[in-house]
Amino acid sequence: MADLTGLWFEITARTPPDDVEAVSDVMRAVSPGGISVEEPVDILGPDKGFRVRPGEAVLVRAYLPASELGAVLTDRLRTAMQAFPAVELIAKPIYEQDWSVSWREFFGVVETGGRVVIVPTWIEHEAKPGQVVVSLDPGRAFGTGHHETTRLCLHALDRLVKPGIDMLDVGTGSGVLAIAAVKLGARHVDAIDIDPIATEVAQANCDANGVAEAVSLRAGTLDDSHEGRYPLIVSNISTDANIGLAPVFGEVAAPGATLVLSGILSPDADRVCEAMAAHGFERAGFDEERDWCVIELKARGHAV
Repeated sequence: MADLTGLWFEITARTPPDDVEAVSDVMRAVSPGGISVEEPVDILGPDKGFRVRPGEAVLVRAYLPASELGAVLTDRLRTAMQAFPAVELIAKPIYEQDWSVSWREFFGVVETGGRVVIVPTWIEHEAKPGQVVVSLDPGRAFGTGHHETTRLCLHALDRLVKPGIDMLDVGTGSGVLAIAAVKLGARHVDAIDIDPIATEVAQANCDANGVAEAVSLRAGTLDDSHEGRYPLIVSNISTDANIGLAPVFGEVAAPGATLVLSGILSPDADRVCEAMAAHGFERAGFDEERDWCVIELKARGHAV
């Protein structure tokens, strides 16, 4: 049965003729849907064929899923294309009825550097002693473990989740952090995402992992009317979104709570910490991978 209509991005590289072969190799390496090469031509009329216009840019196209995996592949492509300064990259969204098959070959088992291992639902994996397995089908939601921010958060949760703790997961995406927290011993997780599609994906993943009763999912935004008070909060969204939620984090954090923030580029860390300090949080830890970081903060007040 076909999946829901999926969003992809068509990446077009306007390429000088001399670079077409090399650029095609680069784009083919990251495109699960293959590539196409469109030369500039003049149609000569019925039965006369066409004529290639020499010296004009050739269009090399690749197709990438609009998901966390797609973001990883796009980043790789952008980096590789720095070797071709004359090439112009253009992206536009497209929809494809059958989302489900070709990109999956790029998504394998993800080791996170701790106990948690993320295993795609279509891959068989024998867990090693002590491993906590999260079975995942990310669909169109963020959170496969391929992105640095997800791995950084999982590594932090491996250390911070204590048996019986309650947690708030802001920007839950595929639900991977909520599921991992429960499997690491959390009693209950409230999980929120602004995207209703993400919450549908997260619900399916919670069901598949047998943790649905321990995870409450909601589509929407976190605001100061939220009634929960949590000893552990994780928010993997973006720098500006985290800063915008600083007053709300101050309200929903229990005294002495730990706040884990990611989706943040490392140069923005000080700006985030300053915003959180104004609402009762002190920086307690920091980790980074490539250009991304995770910030651990402690709410002022007695320890829980």
